Amino acid sequence: MITSNSILFTIISVFALQAIVLSALIFFKRPKILAQKFLAMLTFFYAIMALNIVLVNVLKDHNMLDVFRYVQLEMLYGIGPALYFYTKSVTNTSFKFSKQHLIHFLPLVLEFIFYRTSIYRNGADGLYENPIPSISYVYLIEQWIGVISIITYSIISLRLLFNHQVLLKQYYAKLDKHSFDWLKIPILIYASFFILWNIITEIDRFVFDRSLREYYFLPTFVVLSILCTWIAFKGYLRKQESSLALKVLVDTSEKVKEPIKKDTQFIEKLEQLMQNEKPYLSTDINLTKLSELLQMKPKIVSLKINQNCSKNFYDLINSYRVAEFKERLKSSDKDKLSLLGLAYECGFNSKSTFNHVFKKTTQLTPSQYLKGIENTSEKKQ
Repeated sequence: MITSNSILFTIISVFALQAIVLSALIFFKRPKILAQKFLAMLTFFYAIMALNIVLVNVLKDHNMLDVFRYVQLEMLYGIGPALYFYTKSVTNTSFKFSKQHLIHFLPLVLEFIFYRTSIYRNGADGLYENPIPSISYVYLIEQWIGVISIITYSIISLRLLFNHQVLLKQYYAKLDKHSFDWLKIPILIYASFFILWNIITEIDRFVFDRSLREYYFLPTFVVLSILCTWIAFKGYLRKQESSLALKVLVDTSEKVKEPIKKDTQFIEKLEQLMQNEKPYLSTDINLTKLSELLQMKPKIVSLKINQNCSKNFYDLINSYRVAEFKERLKSSDKDKLSLLGLAYECGFNSKSTFNHVFKKTTQLTPSQYLKGIENTSEKKQ
């Protein structure tokens, strides 16, 4: 237990209840989208966790802790599966939730039943006795398995997201429009929260003997409840984007049993296309469009780019854009446009992407590079 704080309890309760209401609205929102349902479930489970903290401490203050044991709201075993299936549904357009997947939520049902038994009530209450009775270890084991479950699903979900973003770079030359930033925010926040939370609590337990608990416990759940409300509010108002696990990405991820060797014919064909038609100047260029110009299959083009250029599609296209930008800086009419204007003409579609790619390629910012050119020109004069 922790020291009660009515202000923080109120903040947690208000935001957690809002998140619960919004999660219900998201769940029943039309059109019915699988990702929305899992987002609603995920937000609901985390909001319930925050509200549970308030409930147990308020009832404790009123000597009604025994009542709480009958209304325990925590649903640890639902968080992991909801996060995992949300990630699956936003990174794979072909994913369908089947009856077989329900087995992931079986522990949640068992958890709910467990909280309604005397084993839970006696075990949880026994934590405040010294020594701790044997039955309390049943409750502790159930809690730790729940924690391990969430962390495991979180790591798997983060890995799915990372792998998907790697695949996106095999297909898209720009990721601002297609990186579905909003869709990945709940994954990053919800997965990272529980991992960081357990790191902090374990450091506090073993290093500081739980002396810091009062400083971080309630503020952490204040942040969690606010984040739940914000995610739920955005999820309800925002039109759900479709995921980007296109079929071509599945194809390019397949292992093609071909020897890794330089294909000079492909390199020449690619270079000729880039020099003559400059498809990289289009902001909408992607692997499919480039493959059509090369009259090859996307899967083969992706493979050959990786093998012969030592780059993925995203980095290849942007390398041509950076080279084009450098050339235009040397032209006499470069002053007609700003640096960003020139970048847009070279195929970039955002300032942040341009600056990131340019610095990654040259180790200089665009303005630093331009200054270097100007200084060199002055010396020559």
